[in-house]
Amino acid sequence: MNEPSAPCRLRVVYAHGPQLQYISHLDLIRVFERAVRRARLPLAYTQGFNARPRISMASPLPVGMAGERELADFYLTERVPAGEFLSRLAPQLPPGLTLLAVEEVPRQGPSLASLVRAARYRAVLPAHYSLAEVQQRIDELLQQAVLPRTRRAKKGRPTDYDLRPLIQALTAEPGADGPVVRMTLAALPGATGRPEEVLDALGYPPARASIVREEIILAPHAEAPAGEAGLPEDVGEVPEESGDFAGEDAP
Repeated sequence: MNEPSAPCRLRVVYAHGPQLQYISHLDLIRVFERAVRRARLPLAYTQGFNARPRISMASPLPVGMAGERELADFYLTERVPAGEFLSRLAPQLPPGLTLLAVEEVPRQGPSLASLVRAARYRAVLPAHYSLAEVQQRIDELLQQAVLPRTRRAKKGRPTDYDLRPLIQALTAEPGADGPVVRMTLAALPGATGRPEEVLDALGYPPARASIVREEIILAPHAEAPAGEAGLPEDVGEVPEESGDFAGEDAP
């Protein structure tokens, strides 16, 4: 069934802080939906018995991880300027969700999830690991032609894959709380790198590291924004799977 046209599509950049890092992807959608209702913004919904908000995430953030520049598309039934949308929605969000910018994008453009190409992560290791040791392990890993790994699929069946081509960049630097590992990993259908698997390949227990997704990287020049707004200082609180909760992305 075709969905009714949504004349306005706004792309939101937001920070997902540690206060909310343990809520699920669907719970996050519900948090945004309730905030939009309180802000009295004209959010579009799917048709049918179980109407759902037309909010599309670029890539669901793994439970237990914070994100510094997450992306989501909001489809509206009326055109709302980006600055007005930001100023009305920001005060309605709970602690842990901070709007950073809003831009209008072509409503008939590609789905947000289809534009994702990679993601940047930061992992802080315990302080007892030396930076020299971390760098040596990174150098040794990057010299490998292949990194055979096994990933357990949703239905419990193991899948063998090569982690090496999924690592686009991997570096180490000193940090206040311990060595910092920075990585850029591919995020394509069937070829998505996970930071915890990189840490495991380096020989570090992922559970003992603090991992943050710093940025989601989209295909270059995918869409020309129609207008952008940044958050004023006095406003607001300072995949593998598709990120689309509604089951569709383009009107």
